[in-house]
Amino acid sequence: MRFALNFLEHRWWRVAFLVGAALLLANALLVGCAPVPVPTSDATPTPNTTATATKPAVSAPVQPSPTPAFPEGGSIVVGVVGAASLEINAMPEFLQSAVFASLLTVDPATGALKPGLAESFQVSGDATTFTFHLRAGVRWHNGDALTADDVVATIKAFSDPNFRGKPATDFGPLTRVDAPDSQTVQLTFSEGYCPALTSIGTLSVLPRAVATSASFPHLTPAQMIGTGALKFRAGNSHAFTLDRNADYYRGAPGIDSWTLQVYSDPAALRAAFAAKQIDVMPAAAAEYAPVKSIDGANLVSTVAPEMLVLLFNADTTTLNDGRVRQALGYALDRSALLNDVAGQGQLVDASTLPGYWANDSGIPRYSYDPARAKQILADAGWRDAGDGVLRKNGKPMRLELWTEADDPILEPLAFRIREQLAALGIDAVMELDDRPGWVTRAFDHRFDLLLLSRKVPLDPDQRWYWQSDQNAKGSGFNFGSYANPRVDADFDDMARVGACDAGGRAALLADVNRTLVTEAPAAFLFAPNKYLVTRDRVAGLQPSPFAGDFWNINAWRVRP
Repeated sequence: MRFALNFLEHRWWRVAFLVGAALLLANALLVGCAPVPVPTSDATPTPNTTATATKPAVSAPVQPSPTPAFPEGGSIVVGVVGAASLEINAMPEFLQSAVFASLLTVDPATGALKPGLAESFQVSGDATTFTFHLRAGVRWHNGDALTADDVVATIKAFSDPNFRGKPATDFGPLTRVDAPDSQTVQLTFSEGYCPALTSIGTLSVLPRAVATSASFPHLTPAQMIGTGALKFRAGNSHAFTLDRNADYYRGAPGIDSWTLQVYSDPAALRAAFAAKQIDVMPAAAAEYAPVKSIDGANLVSTVAPEMLVLLFNADTTTLNDGRVRQALGYALDRSALLNDVAGQGQLVDASTLPGYWANDSGIPRYSYDPARAKQILADAGWRDAGDGVLRKNGKPMRLELWTEADDPILEPLAFRIREQLAALGIDAVMELDDRPGWVTRAFDHRFDLLLLSRKVPLDPDQRWYWQSDQNAKGSGFNFGSYANPRVDADFDDMARVGACDAGGRAALLADVNRTLVTEAPAAFLFAPNKYLVTRDRVAGLQPSPFAGDFWNINAWRVRP
């Protein structure tokens, strides 16, 4: 079941989304509009009200399923929703992660980058040169040795301006890619651009012959050659078969034979699981109730790489006052909202996920404190005259709350948020629209409050959501017209930290999050859970919000 709109975190996703949105919404997306001047609510400067700094909740680690001493061997059937495509960036996640590998891997517990096909890498002091040293002895599924020429050809093919597939990698100002020798790859950028270390480092590497073929990025079955845990055997319009790669550099998988079944929708996938036609399937938070009721279903959970956010539109005069936005943060009972989805998620206090490597435990957070919310609003001129309604200069506070109609999580939560704001004396008028209309409204900034689900990027760079130059109606993802010079500078600096130092980038992200919490352009609610649903015969599953659901399939086992 679809879970809201995963607003996209990097420019390559933005381009892809806008192309699709333009086809869907015709002329609704107006590219290149100048930012609208932000009105002020008072003639006097707005003082800051600092959120209460308390110790944030500690997130639970990713919980793997038990791994009994099952013998190696056997077979397994995995089911997913999607299309049985062999386009490299459009194929099912399982297929891509099982067949192909990347220069770098992702720590499943923290999201930090780790060695992959590259056993080490260096970044120059000015962050304009990345050098990767390939791991020795890695072989393609056809037995050929992995060389730097393969990596160079892959990067050139994906970064070609005429690339004809689904964009999935942010190359930034990449100007050159070379192979100084057979085991070394060097990337050169016209200026420092650290986000590319994540995006290029996690790119699927292909054999040179495949990356330079006329069909690329659409692969034929014979071109499904990688260095991953599984070897592609065959496929058709709804299923793929794969075999274990005994030479996989991270350790040979323990299961011999694999089948991937592709279904058109979540209901069909659940029906197949209930009928015992598949052994493992992914599920989203919105599917928790129907999935947990399936006989024999075990749920292995972690948080999804997304979060629910209530966005405040600074173009709305009332919400342009930071005190009002802060008061709304104290007015929301986030624990009650999480309980409304059966507790299937984790509260978040800022724009990053629990456990993320760049999190700062000292980030302030908003507790549920309606009394404090009322006091802050009173200080801003919004007072209750005795009838339970907040007014300023005789005008009641009335805000339009928009979300996507019929979304199984967003719509019910929006009603609950309206109730919580009404208890404070705020008239939050519920407004619903279908997906195309709601997307158009978000891009055009035609809302006061917007409840949405946002994708959380793997890299700390979130400029697309918060930087002032993304406040472009019709095209930018800064839907709330947020602007702060310090945040702008932090993101600019984060892109070119010396040697892309992790500590330096984390410090800048912490500064961004402190500013976001204090100025409250949004209320961060919670990250929903995601699941791998499995039968008792399967063990070793360990889904991750950072590394994905299938990063450790070589550790999976099945009971014969």
